[in-house]
Amino acid sequence: MENQKPVVELKHARKSFGDNHVLKDISLTVNKGDVLAIIGPSGGGKSTLLRCLTMLETLDAGELSYGDLAVTTTDAQGRAVYGGKDVVREAKTRFGLVFQNFNLFPHYTVLKNVTDALISVQKQPREQALARGRELLAKMGLEGKEDMVPCDLSGGQQQRVAIARALAMNPDVLFFDEPTSALDPELTREVLKVIRELASERMTMAIVTHEMSFARDVADQIIFMDGGVIVEQGAAADVINNPQHDRTRAFLSNYGQ
Repeated sequence: MENQKPVVELKHARKSFGDNHVLKDISLTVNKGDVLAIIGPSGGGKSTLLRCLTMLETLDAGELSYGDLAVTTTDAQGRAVYGGKDVVREAKTRFGLVFQNFNLFPHYTVLKNVTDALISVQKQPREQALARGRELLAKMGLEGKEDMVPCDLSGGQQQRVAIARALAMNPDVLFFDEPTSALDPELTREVLKVIRELASERMTMAIVTHEMSFARDVADQIIFMDGGVIVEQGAAADVINNPQHDRTRAFLSNYGQ
């Protein structure tokens, strides 16, 4: 489609830890308004891919860009060369990241967890930031919880605070690293409901998940990763319901659809 606008692009990414080649020539694009689900077995490279996209790890090779901002280029030896501090700082304003284990500040209130970066990093006026925080917490179904601390909340509520915190910065894309893996089935449904609502609002997202029916129903595209390569990618329903590769079929056979 002509109007597809890449929010994040990765070309020919490689990442090794010693002799362990975790990412081997990975390329992907997430367009504005799309939801990309990344599935595959543990140890297949999914979380490392997300950590490279969010600059928690550095690429050995490959080109990463956020919209018009080139985060890395390639030198004559094919190695990834990162832009300067200003480039990296700007890139980090363009995405939000939601972790498996929430990563909330335990001694901050729920509202302070959501608004702290708005006030201290973005230098927003305090009242404006607090109003934004309350609005997002209400959207997450957490009205009345603003003054609690994380340990007073369920895991599902903590994860919804983490999503509110990521949304507060108005990112171009939200990354989720197995956002429900630490939750029981009931709490998992709570969090997936929030992500479904964001998808219906056309929030651009990339989600590493083991929830196959959710990936099929919510994602536009699915990437199946194994052994550090993309084995299969395509429209979500096609990959889940009609996988083309034996390895994908074997993986999906472990999940009841």
